[in-house]
Amino acid sequence: MPIPIEDNFEDVLMKASTGLGLGKCGLAEQSGLSVEAVASLLKAGFHEAHLRAVAPVLGLDAGALVAMAQGCKVPELVQPDGLKGYHTPFPIAGYPGMTVNAYLVWDLETKVAVAFDTGANAEQLLADVQTGGLDLRALVITHTHHDHIAAAPALLQAIDGGVAFAPRFEPFDGADLLEHGDRIEFDGLFIHARQTNGHSPGGMSYVIEGLDRKVAIVGDSLFCLSQGGARRDDYALALQNNRQQILSLPETTILCPGHGPMTTVAHEKAHNPFFPELKKPDGCCQKQ
Repeated sequence: MPIPIEDNFEDVLMKASTGLGLGKCGLAEQSGLSVEAVASLLKAGFHEAHLRAVAPVLGLDAGALVAMAQGCKVPELVQPDGLKGYHTPFPIAGYPGMTVNAYLVWDLETKVAVAFDTGANAEQLLADVQTGGLDLRALVITHTHHDHIAAAPALLQAIDGGVAFAPRFEPFDGADLLEHGDRIEFDGLFIHARQTNGHSPGGMSYVIEGLDRKVAIVGDSLFCLSQGGARRDDYALALQNNRQQILSLPETTILCPGHGPMTTVAHEKAHNPFFPELKKPDGCCQKQ
């Protein structure tokens, strides 16, 4: 069953308006709409003309927003051998259907494996390690929000020495700390750390080489058709890091976010509303 897209168009509007410090009144004034019209959009009341009016005020791509509201397809990916995602429920107040992702990456020849984040539980991930005869060497953490490290104790017990890595500016107890540009190697897997904070103080993404296709574990820095929320003081940094550290990767790179489905650099450049400057004239999103 396909994993649903994490954010709807109204979530994108809310994240952008929050990041820019624009309330309903400010957004209404700058877009020429009534406060009631803006409030309706933020409550998922789709109106194409109104959506196109607020998009430039928020620095969003209007066509991509309209396409989201009308139903965009999840990108169809040919997932490389040696990569598997785990999608686990993590309900919280106000979001009973919330889920979170973790990933397992392994070298096909050496069977050496590395886990990225933990999700709400690691039962299936650890079962796959056992059935696949994999040698799980480490846990690598994108950021320390609780949903991404909830199963860390159980997962670390399965790793000889409890080896873990985390961002230097978002440390995790007992983990070796990584800075931008650091590289880790595990018998055929090459992991490059990139600073992509903004959503969280020290969030990092990890570009992996050694599979048939380049993969980037991006945590909550970027989602399919969206990105992680950021406070006003951090919003511009989050956008900048996503542009420079993630969307600058080869277009075929598979992006593995902390929530929602996997995507690609090409798909996000074409369809993610947060990056209008990367759109091509024919980069419209197809409806379901």
